[in-house]
Amino acid sequence: MTPRSMIGAVLAVAVTGAVAIGSTAAPSYTQPATSAPRAAPTAQGDPQGRADAISAAEAYLGRSGAKAPKGLSVVDVDFARAETNAGSAGTQYVAYERTFRGLRVVGGDFVLAVDKAGKVTGSTGGQERAISLASVKPRTSESDAVATASALMTTITETSGPELVVYAEGTPHLAWETVLSGTREASPSKLTVWTDAVTGAVVSTSELVVHGTGSGYFYPGVAIGTSGGGSSYSMTDTARPGLKCGGQNGAAYTGADDVWGNGSGTNLETACVDVLYGAGKEIDMLAAWLNRSGIKGNGSSYPARVGLNDVNAYFDGTIINVGHSSDNARQLTAIDIVAHENGHGVFQTTPGASTGGNETGGMNEASSDIFGALTEAYAANPSDPADFLVGEEADLVGQGPIRNMYNPAALGDPACYSPAISTTEVHAAAGPLNHWFYLLSQGSAGSSGSPASPTCNGSTLTGVGIQAAGKIFYEGLLLKTSSWTHPKARIATLTAAKNLYGSTDCTTFAKVKAAWDAISVPAQSGEPSCGTAGGGGTCTKVSATGTLTNGATSFQPSATGFTSAAGTLRACLTGPSSADFDLFLQKRSGSSWSTVGRSEGSTSTEAITYTAAAGTYRWAVLSYSGSGSFTLKYDTP
Repeated sequence: MTPRSMIGAVLAVAVTGAVAIGSTAAPSYTQPATSAPRAAPTAQGDPQGRADAISAAEAYLGRSGAKAPKGLSVVDVDFARAETNAGSAGTQYVAYERTFRGLRVVGGDFVLAVDKAGKVTGSTGGQERAISLASVKPRTSESDAVATASALMTTITETSGPELVVYAEGTPHLAWETVLSGTREASPSKLTVWTDAVTGAVVSTSELVVHGTGSGYFYPGVAIGTSGGGSSYSMTDTARPGLKCGGQNGAAYTGADDVWGNGSGTNLETACVDVLYGAGKEIDMLAAWLNRSGIKGNGSSYPARVGLNDVNAYFDGTIINVGHSSDNARQLTAIDIVAHENGHGVFQTTPGASTGGNETGGMNEASSDIFGALTEAYAANPSDPADFLVGEEADLVGQGPIRNMYNPAALGDPACYSPAISTTEVHAAAGPLNHWFYLLSQGSAGSSGSPASPTCNGSTLTGVGIQAAGKIFYEGLLLKTSSWTHPKARIATLTAAKNLYGSTDCTTFAKVKAAWDAISVPAQSGEPSCGTAGGGGTCTKVSATGTLTNGATSFQPSATGFTSAAGTLRACLTGPSSADFDLFLQKRSGSSWSTVGRSEGSTSTEAITYTAAAGTYRWAVLSYSGSGSFTLKYDTP
């Protein structure tokens, strides 16, 4: 068995617009599916490292195993590289889009993590159901699809499509994908609608619009990026491409000198001072802490507008637009709000974009809150110290913060994950992920003056600090796929922690795992482990030995496996120091085997701890590189 065939189960085919700061009166915005994969951003970091990672990913996938998941022939299924993003510690994240009989598969995207040595260290994928459509010929017309989609809008200013796709969230459907811009219930809207191409029924929808030196109102006397000279200046930050600020006509404010604003909460030039300051700090934080170039990840960022006549701020996929508080005393330009709206842009321009259902929407909101908290911490402005509250300075509707990251329940939002999150309003649904980030960053008792945060399982946690937590979270986003969920994010952030800190220093890895446990996101099939951090304990009951040549696999205790009762399976592998051996746990289903646990570090010391249902299992020891003898010790329930 090769690495390519082992990844097959993970990559089997499966899926879901403006984003606002969040109040009962203000929705948020996410990116609709596009008719083709987004252009790859400009390479970040070492271009040669990027090229090597792409080559390693292509070699890993090959033309078999992952190419035809769930037994589909290569004629039916194909994939193409969509983008490559650089993380930290030399890791690159290579994203792919999938097609079925030439049609784009909405939800068929997947991402491979490749370390600096050119090894695939983890993967995330979409839905795992096979696509078995009898025909890709639609029975309903394009005009029928447009009419059905249009009925969901109040007004329409632009229509794109429809495009014939395979919608593969849940049971795969042949579907028409139509994107409409306009309004819904008086709010800005950019709505993607998938209608069944056989029956004409609406399969799903995804909303892109998420309702969310100068003298600033919140930040007086700050330096901001502008342009110009002589007697002609502009609120355009040429040092941060794409960033500018002006009124509702889209043009940047200009002036005869390079002094801006008067400190008034109702003055729009003052509002732009705050916007340019906050957005500039976020862009700088992304570069310094997360190795990301600009909000979009390709060196550029989004323009901003102020003066929106609404108690709201939102991101619509192309701009951030900022309104005012309910008492009209100030603009909504506090740093965590500006960074929140731009955070939607980060979510949109990482793999998988912003498409997905309600749970994805909630995670989009939480991700933006996290970027707001990170920016506050990086800016370290005494006028607005980091506090893990969202929008408290702006006081949107006269009731203080909009969300509380360390205690979501204090504002009526869920702090713990449950199936109900999939039907919870998206701003409230941000609660569990916000809570996870705080626990990972500050711990349950808080730190550096931060408040305590009760856990959902009664555990006591210590944090890793906000910068390390932000790096782990962001590297997890680089493994994001469409229809993002909390269980997928658990696997992605554990993979990220292992990539960042290695497979022998498991302290941080264990804290990431404990934070997910603390918000009731349970262990997932196939999630990575680190040393004995996957569940603790030692491997003592059974010992097996063997010898591997480069690229070979040994099944233990045999190819037919062993019968296990329900409980904990634990294995510890030790091989030669000069080789790279990996360890996999496979479960038999009928006549086939699926990988349910994996440990793929860069050495020959690997460990897996897995909570198993009763069944037949086997261990697979693979030589990724090198040859020599190994010892495998494992425990069964």
